[in-house]
Amino acid sequence: MKAPQPLAKVLLRKVALWYLVFAVGITGAQLFFEYRSARQEIAHSLESLARIFGPGVASALWDYQENLLQSLAQGIGEHSLVTAVDISDLHGRISATHRAAGAETTSPDLMVQQTLYHQFENGQQETLGILSIASSEAKVLARLNSIAVSVGLSITTQLLFLGGMLAVLARLLVVEPLTRFSGEVSRLGVTDQVQPINVGPVEIAEIATLQQGFNQLLRRVAESHSLITAANVRLEQRVAERTQKLNERNQQLVREYELILALVRSVPGFACILDDVGAILIANQSAETLIGSPSIALAGQHWFSLPTLTADHPLRKLLQQVQESGSATTEASFLMSDAGQESTYQFEALQVGDGMDTRIIVVGVDVTKKHQQALQLRHQAFHDRLTGLPNRALLLERLEQTIAVATRRNASFALAFIDIDQFKPINDSAGHSAGDAVLREIAIRAASLCA
Repeated sequence: MKAPQPLAKVLLRKVALWYLVFAVGITGAQLFFEYRSARQEIAHSLESLARIFGPGVASALWDYQENLLQSLAQGIGEHSLVTAVDISDLHGRISATHRAAGAETTSPDLMVQQTLYHQFENGQQETLGILSIASSEAKVLARLNSIAVSVGLSITTQLLFLGGMLAVLARLLVVEPLTRFSGEVSRLGVTDQVQPINVGPVEIAEIATLQQGFNQLLRRVAESHSLITAANVRLEQRVAERTQKLNERNQQLVREYELILALVRSVPGFACILDDVGAILIANQSAETLIGSPSIALAGQHWFSLPTLTADHPLRKLLQQVQESGSATTEASFLMSDAGQESTYQFEALQVGDGMDTRIIVVGVDVTKKHQQALQLRHQAFHDRLTGLPNRALLLERLEQTIAVATRRNASFALAFIDIDQFKPINDSAGHSAGDAVLREIAIRAASLCA
């Protein structure tokens, strides 16, 4: 890209170029018309010469004065516009010719031919011959030289005057006001105070309008700057307040997190907190023991990627159910490696929150003793305390089940009754302890038969 140039130089170059093009066009048209006028004047001059010398040439032809004809041809040829003269009769008996020095080439359209006649006393005419007078383009151009020189000098003088005048006017009216304007604008970059631009009196309306518009822009910039400064102060205050509130909220969240973490860790049973997709956020020691790996912490792992939770594990289904319905319960058994016993836990899962803040809380309680007590109570309800054999209640329950199965399958079954003879004399003679021992022995033998 070309570097910018001074306004006066650009303006002078542009105006000079367009004026030169205009002047050349006008001068070319002027020279063209002068050329045509010069040709016409030369043609008229040649015709005048032919009319003037025509009678003398005709008289010399009539008298066959060849020397006189040659003198006349030479006299006509000495005219400044004539380059060739030819005099000839119709029979070719006599002729005279003259050529100007330099052997200039004549132009066919700059030739005048006049027929020569002899006038008799009775008024009749006899054609004697032809007088031809010719000129050349050089004569025409010679007449234009002076005109072209004067026009060229005029154009050059006008161009120099116009260029000087434009340069002075451009400097006084445009360049100096714009230079002062540029200096005022540059001053704005080194001071914080916004002051109106004043370039002094100017005669160009556009520069005055530019100054007024720029000063209006400066006023608007100053007003906007004040508004922005005030807005920045308010914004900084609000940012400081929000920052303080965020710091307080972060501290509160840290305290709440520490409280939740302590609460989860203090839960005697199983406790885990997961996000909405199943990533474990917090887990207590019981959870680490039941579903964790010895060398990897549960926090940060995904529930479905735990190696201890196989594809059919109840806890996998528990998480799927709570994600679908919001809550779920299940039971799962774990083999405790340290005691070699199986423990049963009852789990409950609850989904709280919404969206990205959704959390899933999973808690589990060890119900192994409760199950054992329930099994023991069931055993006591359906078995005899003395012999350990099923009692009447279990007999009736099993009998109903057997009848239902037989009916459904259209099958039959057998029922046997065993009676103990002479049992009462044992109780009477040996006592109830001996009778109980006999009953226990009979139960052991009956059980061995059914095994």
